[in-house]
Amino acid sequence: MTTGANLRLDATTPRRVTAVDLVRDVLRAAILRGDLPGGSRLVQTEIAGQLEVSTTPVREAMRDLASEGLITLDSHRIGTVRKPDWDEMVEIVEVRRALEAVAIQHAMANITTAEIEHALVLADDLAGEEDVGNWVQKNSDFHAIFHRATGTKRLTGMLLALEEAGGVFVAQAQRLHPEVRRRAVSDHYALIESYEDKDPVRALEVQHGHLNLPLETYALDGNQPD
Repeated sequence: MTTGANLRLDATTPRRVTAVDLVRDVLRAAILRGDLPGGSRLVQTEIAGQLEVSTTPVREAMRDLASEGLITLDSHRIGTVRKPDWDEMVEIVEVRRALEAVAIQHAMANITTAEIEHALVLADDLAGEEDVGNWVQKNSDFHAIFHRATGTKRLTGMLLALEEAGGVFVAQAQRLHPEVRRRAVSDHYALIESYEDKDPVRALEVQHGHLNLPLETYALDGNQPD
């Protein structure tokens, strides 16, 4: 790999059932962690050699990452890690904020006790997670519980896609200012509490503030997205 990054397996979680899942998860975590910064070139044969798999699952995994917006692929199937585009993050936040009211309305009506309990387990896990790459992936899993609880097809699909697209900005925010993680963790518990209390107004307030965290963090350095 042109960056010389060490692609680390997460020893705290069980090995995935397919080589494609393995490669995709390892590359995604490396990108989110910052081991593969924006502009890094990803060569299939080099990745396959590091992870001891064939190039076929690497090719499929890279296609998945391209669809998530984490990398781009050229005509020779060489990948390049995308640099964070903060204009894109502004757009993601605006769209998410617009969708949250209807999403919370549906989720509040449909979410089960088991789903809330699952969210609490993930919130506790996130409170103790220190690896940025793992944190962002678990954070996506946490919010996916509420997205899927809407019981809708198109809305859930849009929310999950926006969640994936925003992951790189969440990771960037935590690398710039690690203390923002405490606020994010607090928001998770507040969101769960609002669902337990059946309080959609509070849930919307918490979620809107939570979505703004990456942009607020970026502004701490005196920057404003163009």
